Amino acid sequence: MTRARTVVAQVVAGLWFRTLRLEGPSLPEGALLLVLNHPNGLLDPVVVSALVDPSPRFLAKSTLWNMALLRPFLALFDAIPVERAQDIGDPESRARATSKAFAAVHGAFNHGHRVGLYPEGISHGNAQLAPLKTGAARMALSSPVKPILVPAGLVYGQRDLFRHNVLLRLGEPIEYGDLQGQGDDPAAVLELTARIRLALLPLTLHGAEAESLRLAKDLAWLLAEGPQERMDLEAHRVRVRSLLKALEAWDPADLKALRARVDEAHTWLDENGVRPDQVGHPYAAAEVRAWIPKALLHHIAALVIAPAAFAFWPPYRFNGWLTNRLTNEVDVVGTTKLLGGALFLPLWTALLMGLGAWWWGWKGPALVILMALLAFLSLPLSERLMEDWQALRGFLLRNHLEVPRLVEARAELLRAFPQLQT
Repeated sequence: MTRARTVVAQVVAGLWFRTLRLEGPSLPEGALLLVLNHPNGLLDPVVVSALVDPSPRFLAKSTLWNMALLRPFLALFDAIPVERAQDIGDPESRARATSKAFAAVHGAFNHGHRVGLYPEGISHGNAQLAPLKTGAARMALSSPVKPILVPAGLVYGQRDLFRHNVLLRLGEPIEYGDLQGQGDDPAAVLELTARIRLALLPLTLHGAEAESLRLAKDLAWLLAEGPQERMDLEAHRVRVRSLLKALEAWDPADLKALRARVDEAHTWLDENGVRPDQVGHPYAAAEVRAWIPKALLHHIAALVIAPAAFAFWPPYRFNGWLTNRLTNEVDVVGTTKLLGGALFLPLWTALLMGLGAWWWGWKGPALVILMALLAFLSLPLSERLMEDWQALRGFLLRNHLEVPRLVEARAELLRAFPQLQT
């Protein structure tokens, strides 16, 4: 069962994400409690299960079992249901539900299994980590078998988009031997919860203040990043954390002036559809000559695959349209699109196969299956095409009057933040 959920998670994640990356020390063997931030709804456990083998069993709110579409996945991933306080009326029922969840987790530890938990208790798109619940600390401290406590941070590129990238950054185990044996002692629980928070924060892109975090992200993107759709998220995380620390020492007036310059640069880049790494790029003749045949090959292949891609375009667009009307919360958009795709794509495929069988007999469904395979091939091809057009925009704007000023501004910023020079 463990291998099956890893394979399923890898297939789903491989389709949804353009790149998945695991960084950090190897996870130790034996009973382990993996504590993570929770920025992207149900996609978070999919990412972890795809990258960590054997994958952990995750705790999940019991209300998810009310969704028929999710029940097969919850069963496959062997999720542990947790009844939240707000979903239970009386204190006695809450106590029984908590005891049941703890028993399931401790049972997993007794068998040397891994358990995954989001101590924030909610998925969200906020700059700060949400206040941590004490459940992770209480489960670890009260377990008959001491689990290894490992923090991990999830970092996404553009989490509201299909085919973006994601990083799972593992940290060093959290030491809590000095607290072991104190059980549910409130002081010990609060101390371990604080240690979990301190261990989680540097592994993520969360910050103490939204505006400072936004400025640090924008600076990291302007100064040291390549294509945003496939940026090196580990390098980006390190730079953002370094910038957050550096910006703490800046005077508010200087920060305001820096914010204005960064916004001005971003405005020009957005209006012209150019990436920061393209500004000032030399575009050597040899580079351009090597790029032309590759771009032509991508466009020829697109003409071949286009009919299949257009055949499966309606459910893709409908799913996006429906998601935009159901929610605008960045941590929920990805989950909604994933669930919608899991529903609408098979229905659309079945409809096409039925129509094909009606018109052409057995050849119709076979043709639809072939078109579906070609449509999946169009995903990486469309990404190459977008990169080709991006490169062309950068080339055409290489001599724009604004470029020298942006190059000089970038040089000034790099002098101000020498730790970002690469």
